[in-house]
Amino acid sequence: MRCSVVALALLSACDSQDTGDTAGPVGAEWTEVYTSDTTAMSGVWGAGPDDIWAVGGNQDVADVRHFDGSTWSESAVPDGTHLLVWAYGFASDDVFAVGRGGSVLHWGGSAWSTLDSGTTRDLWGVWGTSPTDLWIVGGEVTGTWPLILHYDGTSFTEVPVETDQNQHGGVALFKVWGIDGKVWAVGDLGLIVEWDGTRWVEEFGGPFANDDFVSLWGNSATDVVAVGGRGNGRIARYDGTTWTTEMPDAMTGLNAVYVSGDDAWIGGIYGFTGTYDLASGDVVKDPLVTTDDVHAIWSDGAGHAYGVGGVFAEPYRGFLIRREVP
Repeated sequence: MRCSVVALALLSACDSQDTGDTAGPVGAEWTEVYTSDTTAMSGVWGAGPDDIWAVGGNQDVADVRHFDGSTWSESAVPDGTHLLVWAYGFASDDVFAVGRGGSVLHWGGSAWSTLDSGTTRDLWGVWGTSPTDLWIVGGEVTGTWPLILHYDGTSFTEVPVETDQNQHGGVALFKVWGIDGKVWAVGDLGLIVEWDGTRWVEEFGGPFANDDFVSLWGNSATDVVAVGGRGNGRIARYDGTTWTTEMPDAMTGLNAVYVSGDDAWIGGIYGFTGTYDLASGDVVKDPLVTTDDVHAIWSDGAGHAYGVGGVFAEPYRGFLIRREVP
């Protein structure tokens, strides 16, 4: 069953109330470092352990928070900026954020500025190799076709997914990510596409790739993980040639993944966080620190991982959590 869409409800639960709490090893402890009762958080990225950005908002305004190594503080955004969904950057003075209504912001080191994306469609993910080679994906679950934009540092160009490369019939792409010269985007109804240098080519993840993929990350072009699922979670693996998808028993729907070495840190609905062992396929679930949805996880590479999330409907709630990385 497809979810109805209210704000970012498409990143949340719709059918199942399963929290994924089954017997097994207990994982890492997360601690809450920030909460809000007016906005929710959706994306997190940083240039380093003392330069981290979290983005989100509510139906009226975007919310951007910055961590300087000791304190999280609010960062002003241009008037009229819609709720922001994802952030990605290249340096402390070169960060991009995208969101609802075609919003694209750029941080130049002292302030956020608005870029004209040329669309009012919702934007869900951003990634690139450089500020002149940036990919942005989006679309609406109530729409008809996914959206992909490329930014060359000056202008945005739509690079469509061709009709014959969307046999899933997906209408939105939720995240884009790449490594080692490869770029993939994932989204609605299990849609996976790869950029071959000329066009976006559909790839199939097997029989369990039949629900939304929400996020992806990896170690290399032969070791990529995508996660999703609305009622029961999906975990897809790419080995350099083929995608395969599993549907772990009693696994809550997943939104977040960050791959580091032998593990993928994953997060999802009802506050689920855990570790997915890339070698064994085992999932170790963490103790709950919140019952609100986890939307993104990112590591600073210096001993901490950060998660963000919340409720994207009235009454809005948001949070930032942190864990020690062994």
